[in-house]
Parts: sequence; structure tokens; C-alpha cells
Amino acid sequence: MNTEHISKVVESLDEDGSILSSFRADEETPFPVEALPENIQRVVSELVRVYKAPADLVAPLLLGCASSCLGKGVKMHTHHNDSTYGLLYLLICTYPGINKSTVLKWLQRPMLDLQREARKKQRVDVETALASESKSNKPPTKKEIDSEIGKGVTTLIVEHSSLEGLATSLKYNNECLAVISSDCSGVVDDLKGAKSNGSFQGRLLLKGYGGESYDTNFKVAADEHLQEVRLCVTWAGTEHSLKDFVADPRIRDLGLLSRFVFAFVDEPIPRRDVERRQVSEQVTEIWQSVITRLLHAFWRSGQPVIVEMDDEAIRLNVELDNERIDHHDTLSHLSGLPERWAENALRIALVIHCMEYSERAGSYHVDGSTMERAILIMRWFIGREMACMESFDETENIREECKAKVFKFLQEKGPTTLRNLKRKYKKFPKKGFVRLIHEWVRSGELVMWEATRGNQSSPTLCITGDDRMPTDKPMITDPL
Repeated sequence: MNTEHISKVVESLDEDGSILSSFRADEETPFPVEALPENIQRVVSELVRVYKAPADLVAPLLLGCASSCLGKGVKMHTHHNDSTYGLLYLLICTYPGINKSTVLKWLQRPMLDLQREARKKQRVDVETALASESKSNKPPTKKEIDSEIGKGVTTLIVEHSSLEGLATSLKYNNECLAVISSDCSGVVDDLKGAKSNGSFQGRLLLKGYGGESYDTNFKVAADEHLQEVRLCVTWAGTEHSLKDFVADPRIRDLGLLSRFVFAFVDEPIPRRDVERRQVSEQVTEIWQSVITRLLHAFWRSGQPVIVEMDDEAIRLNVELDNERIDHHDTLSHLSGLPERWAENALRIALVIHCMEYSERAGSYHVDGSTMERAILIMRWFIGREMACMESFDETENIREECKAKVFKFLQEKGPTTLRNLKRKYKKFPKKGFVRLIHEWVRSGELVMWEATRGNQSSPTLCITGDDRMPTDKPMITDPL
């Protein structure tokens, strides 16, 4: 038992036993939609109605999409020496069937429309240039146009890209991209090295959060040196994807996890009905206008717009960070997440500010009210992040406890049926227990065979290498 952590928690209690820090796990408080601009609140409400998706899912995804439009085109001067960009790393997960894909598809539509138009213009410009350089009167062919554009196709959004592909796309797109996916399971697998012999593939994401330089050593991109990478990440996924991401030691230890704001939305799958629902034209126009204005103002702009903070906004952000510092000991188990809470609150504030003022963002200060709303949203994420961390860490502890007990029993008693193991260890959830047993069989730590008794199936197990295992039974290496 981690008595050191428990003692730190006890030390943080007031005389009446209440926690002095306001940072705590919270899965119940709804997303503060009221912290968003009024026209954006209407968009959230309409998507909740039409797609029967929870606001806890819709609002964060909307925030991520708006953030994606800012690119390098706007930055905020804070009390720090370095400016802050409004580019969020956001991961929202829920159960399958909650309509996360359809919601994200609707939110992305105006962005993809503009990307499509930009690509059409690029083709026309390339075609015109090739025609003017041609010594014949023949127009350039599609193949010639494609060859000239090559990997330099105009891109705002990528969904699922290899490290090499992402680096190349960044080179040709002002070193700034939005990474958006409605099913991030494959992305997380790639990050963990599923297609690269286990080699961690998240270093470019690490660089893209803070605008660092990145040198590639891939043959396909041998000449690429990225000076100032900026990325915005909006991922939606399932509980399994979130657990894989949060629990991975490299994602934690290298600091990638702390760059993200993330949440699990624990809402029931909505029942279907026969009502015909369409997003109203008025709300569609509101969202299209917001996204179009943001993209025209900031995406691919030359010099970034500078936004200043007023003294009250700075004070509130410093207050948030100081609370984190004062309770550092009791938050130290959160894998560096608290160190970026204040920074992410600044980014959220800039996103809110730009949604409200668009091309006029530089004419107004981020004030105390905006920062107050950003901190309210950030505290919602903090509660969800802490709940996720506690839940997954507790699950890992149960897993290790289960493994210790099962392996000790098998070592002492020898081959035992799965049925008897389930009866002996009823304290562990039945489905989860069987899943763990199957996992240990697949990894080769346990051996399983079918010891059929009459017509009744009787899977039996022992520890690998146990001389009591039979030699005349076929082994089950991949149990279902």
C-alpha cells in the first residue's frame, strides 16, 4: 500500500477533514456550456437535440474544432515571456453508439469545405503555371498537375497519418495542422508503436504542443527540418482507447499525456425513436459563420494577430497555478497533468475570445470574465482527468492483485479448471476475470487446455513450465 501518498493526503486536510484544494475527481458535474459564447451555446443545444448526444461530448468536441481553426494566426501575450497559442490537445471518449462520429463530422464540415476549396484553387494555380511554362499549346494533363503538386497538397486537417506523413504534410502547410479523428484507437496504437516494432511515435506531437523544432531522419523526408511545429489535436474514442492512452508509461513519462485535456463521458446510449430531426438552418449558419471567419482571419495568415490579457485575467490564471503549486504533493501521482492546467486554461481562454471576436480579436483584451469562464471549463476537465486517472490506476491495482492471487494458487495447487478459479475469486468481476485469464494465456504466462468431462467443456489452466500439465492434450493458445 502507498502509505506515503495517503499521508500526504491526510496532511492536506483541514481540521474538519475537508480537502483544502478544490482539485478533485468529479464525474458528475456537467460541462459548463454557459461558459461558451451565447451563439455557441445555441449550437451545442441544437446538436444535443438532433443527435441525442450529451452536451459533455458535444461541447468539448466543438471547442476542439474551433481551436483547430486558429493555427499560427493568433497568439496571446501573457505574463510569461513566451506567447500562448490557442491550440488544444483534446481527447474525449465515451461508449460506442453515443454519436460521437456523427457530431464530429457535422462540426468539421465547414472546415473540410474550405480545405476542399483551397485545394481546387491550388490545382487551378498549378495548372495555370504549367500552361504558361509549356512550349506547346496543349494544356497540362491531370497526371502532370498531380505530379507538380506532389506531397504539397493544401491541408488543414489530417485524420490518421504516420509520423513520416505528418512531418511531410507539416513541411508544406506552414508547419501547422489540425489532427482530428472520430475513432482514435488506431492513432493510439500507432503512437504506442504497433506498426514500428514498439518504437514510440509521439515525438512530433510532443514538439507540436509548444512550437518546437523537429528534425526528421526518414528517407522520404531527408531534407525536412521543421522550425516551429504547431499542432492541434481533437480525438474522440472509446473507454478502451482512453485507457490505452492514459495507462501507457511512455505517453505518461515523456509528458505527452500532460499536454492533453481529456475526459470520459459516462452517459447511456440514447434510445432510438421515429422523430425526424434536422439541424436548423439558423444554427448551421451560425456555426458556418464562426468557423469561416476564424479560418479566414487566422489560417494561413502572414503575421499572427497579437491578443493582450488584462490584469484581472492574469491574476486569475496565476491564482489557478498557485493553487496547483500549493497542493503539489497531493497531486504528484497525476503524471505531470497539473503542471499544464494553467497553460491549457490560457489556451481555452484564447479560443473563447476568438470565437467571440473573430477577425477583431486583436482589438480587445482577454479580460477577467473570459479567463473566469476558461478556468471553469478547465476545472471540468481537471475533475474528469482525475476521475480517469483514479479509475484506471485502481483498475491496474486490482489487476495486479488478481494476478498475484491466481498465480500463487496455481503454483501451490497445480492445474485447475477455469470454473473453479471463478468460484474461488468471486470478488473480481466475472467478465473481467476471464478476460485477464485469456490475456495471460495469450502472453504465454499461463497454459490452457480442454479437459472435457462428458459433454461439458472444462478449460483448465496451469503456470507455464509446470511439470503437472498434461502432455496428451492440445493446448489452447488463443482463447476467445
